[in-house]
Amino acid sequence: MDVIIVTNAVHEDELGLLKRLCRETLSKNGGAVRSYGDLTDPWDLTWCHKAIIAREFLQENHGRYTHFIYLENDIRLSFLNFCYFVEFREALRGFGLVPSFIRVEYSTAFGGFTSSDVFWPVYVPVQPHVLLGDIVLANMPNPYNPMFILDLELGAEYVQSPSFDRQASGTVCPWGVAERAAMGLCLENVPAPFQCRYVVPICQKTDAVPAFAWVWHMPNNYAGNPHSPLGKVRMDQMFVGAGELGQDGRWSMTNPVGATTGDREDGSLPTADEFAQRYHVRVSGGADIDAIDTDASLVVEDVPAFRDQYYLITHHDTVVFADTDLRLVRHAPFGIAPWNLVIELTDQKGRLLMRGKSPGEVRQLWAGRSDSDINAQMGRANLDCDIENFSDGSIGIRAGDNYLGSDLDGVVYRKSWCRDWERYLLVRADTIEGLALLRRYSWLSHTDRQLRSLAAQPIDFGRERPAESSALAASCAPGTAAFRRKIAFGPTSLKLIERRPQFVFEPCNPALGQIIPERLRIFDSGTETQSDFSLFRPLVHFSLGNEDSQLEKLRHSLDSLSRQTGLAATISIASAQPNAHLRQQIPEPYRSDALFLNLGSTYDDMTGALEGIFDYHPVVLANAGCSFGTDLEENLIRLLLLRKGELALGPGMAAYATAPNLPA
Repeated sequence: MDVIIVTNAVHEDELGLLKRLCRETLSKNGGAVRSYGDLTDPWDLTWCHKAIIAREFLQENHGRYTHFIYLENDIRLSFLNFCYFVEFREALRGFGLVPSFIRVEYSTAFGGFTSSDVFWPVYVPVQPHVLLGDIVLANMPNPYNPMFILDLELGAEYVQSPSFDRQASGTVCPWGVAERAAMGLCLENVPAPFQCRYVVPICQKTDAVPAFAWVWHMPNNYAGNPHSPLGKVRMDQMFVGAGELGQDGRWSMTNPVGATTGDREDGSLPTADEFAQRYHVRVSGGADIDAIDTDASLVVEDVPAFRDQYYLITHHDTVVFADTDLRLVRHAPFGIAPWNLVIELTDQKGRLLMRGKSPGEVRQLWAGRSDSDINAQMGRANLDCDIENFSDGSIGIRAGDNYLGSDLDGVVYRKSWCRDWERYLLVRADTIEGLALLRRYSWLSHTDRQLRSLAAQPIDFGRERPAESSALAASCAPGTAAFRRKIAFGPTSLKLIERRPQFVFEPCNPALGQIIPERLRIFDSGTETQSDFSLFRPLVHFSLGNEDSQLEKLRHSLDSLSRQTGLAATISIASAQPNAHLRQQIPEPYRSDALFLNLGSTYDDMTGALEGIFDYHPVVLANAGCSFGTDLEENLIRLLLLRKGELALGPGMAAYATAPNLPA
């Protein structure tokens, strides 16, 4: 290893000090000190190493060096950091990605290491990523590193790129001179759908970046400055949601069905029950949500749900929400903020509504004081906010003489002006609720007969150039923003920022206890086409007699279902046998979601025991002992497309598009 110190020091005492320190701290001949004292701009010093890469590392190398490392003067790079780079460089080579680092500082106030370069925690599923085993390699919203490492292949690519030139690099990224000198290949030859070439490793089990990918910014000047918004996110709280990602690309739902935004701290998309409540499908009991103000009363709406209701997206690409614990209106990144605050718009007026647990429960919020505390208005008051519209589709929200503004501390304040931080993009409430359904369940596309659920994928809110403080993408390679502006779902796509409705849901039947629509239609905002989808949530129902042989026959049928079909279905069993005993007969893939009915119950009693039974489509009624064929899934798909009647699948079993009267 040869070390070269590039400096603009010219005095002999300064150069002598540097040379002595090199002799004391470095092996063999120490390090070389090269002085550049005739620079037009002192910041040009950060570009003086480029000739070393081109000449000594590439042209005159002759097998001596394997890697080139560039470091700013206050960064500590360990040998473990280097080993991480070498190993992950090979693992990522086929993806066209490069392993990167998180710059950290120690914060005495926070009692731990923080990140130097993020304003917000990061929700992993909506960042571009690749999954290798149990490690997620993901883009950072701000990919800046004050260093880079090149092997010979990367070095040859770098010297041919615009990023290698001081002037041309300005066409790649608007960073400052020193920052562009350190960006290496970060924004060159970026593969879709990534926003940059750099990715960092995140462990799925811990939601944390392993310490081997940390580099220490030794001055700790961001963490130690109370006025800087950087250096305030602790490393053990920096990432959320890595464990939600599956190897198949699916975006798993980890929240219990009954949870609501008031209960959850992870801020993920609403559950199916929440969706049903928004549509006034059924009334569910439970404790009231925490009050923002003790005098606030619950108000039940009778207006159609979602009509001109929107979530607010800040200039930082964060979501506005009501923090009932702190009694504040705040904002946080997509996937972390709860979806519990909407604005209802009519012409140039609006009102802020906080949603409750039960269907139609809302509290109207009002900015009645000069501080950041947003109080709940008793009852459903008039439209009390004036709305100002701007050419980019954003709005300003004025209450009296003040606007609602979202600061970098995550709190919404009253401001006497309306600039960038006081302007909000709008996301339709029914769009978010529709995405929750696409994520949680499988849907059959009528266009290509494929089964799909929403995949975790990079998103943004459609800004041409994201703000530096964006929670999604502060810096993007030229042209890569287009990959993130639409959410792909099968043959169609959606935009988050779209005023027109993009989902049409088939109405549920409250008389049957349905909470999930059987069908939905998605309007592609780009192509103006529409695509139909049917809920694919199969139920296989068995009715057992009292003979001992029935259990043996059930085991045969379930083994056939598991081995032959590969069908992801829910098993229901009507029997006089104890539920615990029956559960042991069910193969492991089906056991956790199995449903049980007691023989002798009336049909009404049975549907009460199986709440939501009519939310399964299609339904197979099977006799114990029947055998399932490999074409079962294809037959069920055909039935859903026909949407009526029944389909005989073989001896002792028939399928229905929706639940019939289940036999006892």
